[in-house]
Amino acid sequence: MTERVSPRKLPTPATIEVWTIDLDEPLNQRTNLDDILSADERGRAGRFHSARDASRFRVCRTMLRLGLARYLETTPGKIAFATNRHGKPYIAECPALHFNVSHSGGLGAIAFSNAGEVGIDVEATDRDIEALEIATANFTKREAAMVAAAETAQGQARIFLRLWTRKEAILKAAGSGLLGGLESVDVSHGPLDRVRCATDASADFAWRIEDLRLADGFAGAVSAPAGDWSIEQSSVSFREALGASRLVVK
Repeated sequence: MTERVSPRKLPTPATIEVWTIDLDEPLNQRTNLDDILSADERGRAGRFHSARDASRFRVCRTMLRLGLARYLETTPGKIAFATNRHGKPYIAECPALHFNVSHSGGLGAIAFSNAGEVGIDVEATDRDIEALEIATANFTKREAAMVAAAETAQGQARIFLRLWTRKEAILKAAGSGLLGGLESVDVSHGPLDRVRCATDASADFAWRIEDLRLADGFAGAVSAPAGDWSIEQSSVSFREALGASRLVVK
């Protein structure tokens, strides 16, 4: 796993770049994230009940802007987002640059892609989940059976979250999110390189899913159109991302 970032214009179609981020990383006291975030993002942060959750949201959104600024060769605060009919953000001025964000607990993850639409999901696993009940009500029969086959509640939760992150990743890539319905895609098979999703207009369209390599306590997955791409996964600090962004735009 690489540890540092370097400036570039766009990822190659053969690479999906994934940043993993410690959202609780101590920042310089002089760092004001609100100088980078938009009014809408500041407003969303202000609606969190928990100061810690608000801080994590600010860091994750700032890191997204820093990563995009590195590709677009602009200042992070100038990036303007548009949204599709499902509410998924994109950059109208650079439609070839796809991205997606997820965060859970103190972990953030961002995917950058030039291989088509991309979806990413991470979930903390150290929490109580009614795994079998949720899977039975919302997953396909095959997936629910996989969860039920685990001998312990912890085992059921691990399998459930692995399937959940795969589903979330593909539904976010497709643009529908959970509105598409968790049962609209089956992610129990392997290898996961030609997965069909019922929300897609074309029955011939296929997605590929890859599980992420994350620290204990987290599960995650990335999805993009089926093809010969690989994941370049890096643990990136705020300081590194800010430095790379300044190097590009100065």
